[in-house]
Order: sequence, then structure tokens, then C-alpha cells
Amino acid sequence: MNERSDNVSQPVGIAATEPSRALWLYAALALVGSLVTGLLLVLDPRELAGEPLWLKPTKFFLSSAIAALTIDWVVRRSGLRSRRLEACRVIIAWGFGLEMLIICGQAARGVRSHFNLSTPIDAGLFTVMGLVITGVVVAMAVAVVTASGGASRLSRVERNAARWGIGIFVAAAFLGNLMVRATPSQAARALETGGPGLRGSHFVGSEEGLTRTMPATGWSRDSGDLRVPHFVGMHAMQALLLLALLLRKLGMAMDDSRTVWRMTATGVGLGLLWALTLAQALAGRSLLDPGPWWLGLLLVMGGLVGTVVSLLMAPRRKVEAA
Repeated sequence: MNERSDNVSQPVGIAATEPSRALWLYAALALVGSLVTGLLLVLDPRELAGEPLWLKPTKFFLSSAIAALTIDWVVRRSGLRSRRLEACRVIIAWGFGLEMLIICGQAARGVRSHFNLSTPIDAGLFTVMGLVITGVVVAMAVAVVTASGGASRLSRVERNAARWGIGIFVAAAFLGNLMVRATPSQAARALETGGPGLRGSHFVGSEEGLTRTMPATGWSRDSGDLRVPHFVGMHAMQALLLLALLLRKLGMAMDDSRTVWRMTATGVGLGLLWALTLAQALAGRSLLDPGPWWLGLLLVMGGLVGTVVSLLMAPRRKVEAA
């Protein structure tokens, strides 16, 4: 047969790979949505679970827009085009859109979108969100792994950054399920009332609404907060790809083995940082008061800084041509 399968990615040249209309449309709508919910933060004084009602939608709009544009950049930069990649980009866009519709709809009702099992509708919406975001994470992983394959136009350093970034992202996304475990007070309340009510929390060692939080992020100042490692993991890919982009702009040798190994060390460092912040949160320690975890965090952060500095001193492109 002379016909070539449309499911096999083929290099088409970076300039020929068009942006995903679905992802760019979602990102544009998400940015507009963040402006609207940001305005509501000022106009609507209501609070939910100890934080402004519209803070979560605003943060999720911005975070999902960045994630959508990151995936599109990786795919376009790879110079690959296939039905699989396009399907992944469409799934990501529609999945983020549905999740944000539910989050904003629940905020408009003045009820929680996450951990809320109070009514059949709330429980159903929370279940739908879990299924949808699982599909989005899988689609993102497939897109990045495909786009960083052997036929990719990405440099070795960029492929390395993308793979480490998506690996940490997927680990952080699925270990986010630790948040849906019932807290001791929730379990006791469920036994008293006979209903599930709320199940799950961002905090470890304190109750939402009864703990001091940091401005903007809403992270706990008094106890562990699982959103800290979640944030590190969710944005590891952007951090690594931005570093790779900086190296390219500085004229580094993007296919030199020494530069690739340094990027690998940076990926390992970010993975360790995520793991340490996760362990710290599960131990009930705040980011502002890490206790015995401070030494590990200091060592990992120092190692990350040193690795990034060594990357910035990596060989220039002339080494590749020699």
C-alpha cells in the first residue's frame, strides 16, 4: 500500500505547523474570563472556604490558559502534524472549557466546585470534573511525548525539557488525588449526619476557614497545603521549557551532550523539589515553617540554582559545528 497512515506524525517544517485553533480560542476566552472574574473579586465581597469567592476561577483561568499555550508551542515547535496530535489539542481545549464552565457555575451559585458532595448535582459535577481533567492530563502527556519523539524538530535539550516537564506534571496531577481524602472532621461529620457533605481538603493538619492563609495564593500559613507541590508540578514544564528557550536565545549548543545532561540534572532537581514539598505538606508543615524539611529544601534549591548557572555557561553553538 502506498497510502500513509494519518496517525503517524510526519515532520512538516516548523513554519508549516499551524497553531491549534481550539487551544488558541480557549486561551483567549480564558484570559477574558480571568479579567471578568478578577473584576468580580473586587465587586463581589463574598467568601467561600475562607477565601474570596472568585479567586479559584481566576487562578484556574490563568493556569489553564498557560498550559494550553504551552502544549500548542511544543507541538508547533516540533514540526510534526498528525490526527493524534490534533485530537489531543482539541481534547485539551474542550476539557479545560468544560472544567471552567463548572467551576464558574458553582462559584455563581455560591457553592464549592471541589470536594463538594452535598447534593447529587454537586457530587455529579465534581465527578465530571475529575473524569474530564483525567482526560486532559492524558491528552497532554500523549501530545508532549509524541511531539518530542525521534522525528521532532525540537533540539535534544528542548525534548529533554519537555519530557521531564510532562513527567513531573503527570505525577503531580494524579497525586493531586490525595486532596480528595476525607479529613478526620469530615469523616466524623459524615457519621453524624449520614451524608458525605464535603470530602477532601487542600490543607493537612488544619481546617479550611479556620487557618491563616497567604495573600493571592491562599496557601496555608499554619499547616501543610497540598496546593504547594501541586503548583510546583503543574508548572515544571513551563519552567524547563522557558529555560530551554533562554538557552537557545543565548546561542547555546542545543544538541551538545553536556548541555543535555545539565538539563536532565535540572529536571531531576525540579522533581526532587516537588517531592520534598509534597512530603512537607503531608507532614502538616507550612511552606513558611518547613521545620525539619528546611535542610532538604535548601539543598535542592541550591542544587537547582547551581545547575541553572552551569547551563547558562554551557557550550555555544560553535561547539556543535566543530
